[in-house]
Amino acid sequence: MFGILRTILAINVILLHIFNIPTLGNYSVTFFFMLSGFLMTLVVNEKYGYSIKGFKVFWINRILRLFPIYWIVGFITIIVLFIVPAYLPKHPAMFFPNSLSDWVFNVTMIFPNIVPHRITPRLIPPSWAITNELVYYLLISLGISKNKRITIFWFFASVAYYIFTYLFYDLATFRYSAIPAASLAFSIGALMYWYKEKFNLFTKPKKIIIVFLVTSFYINGFFSSDIQKFLIKDISIYINLILAFLLITILFNLNTSKKIRKVDNYIGMYSYPFYISHYLVALIYIFSIGYGGINNSFKLTSAALPFYFLLLIIFTFLLIHFIDYPIEAYRSHIKKKA
Repeated sequence: MFGILRTILAINVILLHIFNIPTLGNYSVTFFFMLSGFLMTLVVNEKYGYSIKGFKVFWINRILRLFPIYWIVGFITIIVLFIVPAYLPKHPAMFFPNSLSDWVFNVTMIFPNIVPHRITPRLIPPSWAITNELVYYLLISLGISKNKRITIFWFFASVAYYIFTYLFYDLATFRYSAIPAASLAFSIGALMYWYKEKFNLFTKPKKIIIVFLVTSFYINGFFSSDIQKFLIKDISIYINLILAFLLITILFNLNTSKKIRKVDNYIGMYSYPFYISHYLVALIYIFSIGYGGINNSFKLTSAALPFYFLLLIIFTFLLIHFIDYPIEAYRSHIKKKA
């Protein structure tokens, strides 16, 4: 039951990037990392294993999940950049690569910097976070969460990194978008897998608890600066980790009907296309419609929100039905060989 959650988190990121609603999108990225740590540890341990064959099948599936839609969106971005006037506002990282290495970075989504978003150009600006994801997919597939002992060590190493940043390099970037910063959320997600049987308290969660946690997540995001002003510096970051932990645990143990799971799975298919294409759709929107635009900015006002999201849904619907569906069928065939 993570499909709707993933799409909601992607929407939160869009609200940050396009509509300038602060913090909530940042916390949603961290939430994504924790969910990935949990799910990747689960599938590697229970589906793929640590054999060469399992490693190979795992990575074929990851590549098929991430790259075809990314390449299509990147190709469309190139076409759009050729068409739209140069003066049209867009994300500052959205420009043509001018070297072979820049093209390699953009094709592979591997931006080689401890803080990947420092690498430009990025034809798809939020692809820096996929660099972080790929790093930890690799570590998990190689065994960093192979058993409880290793995973606990990984978690405490991640905590030590955070302490180090406060003592010696106190920049928020190094606790958010840096590759080692993602380690804490990923390791917590991995630990959740190993201790999932311990959380019997959440096997029959009440809907009111889910509503409370989701509401708390949004309050923590919207009012993070006020919360930190009256409490402790960065406390909202750790409240977010706790809320993400609780929500993932509850949703994993949530029993639902087959029909609801099917709806959840379908809505979840929009998460990644939303995330990958939202800057491109914003550029298309500004060029073709423009209503609710902000002068000299690629961002939009709330007046544009329904029209922008309608365009985004149409665009991603086409991606899902013409690209994702055929690939998903092939992925299912490959999974059976694991």
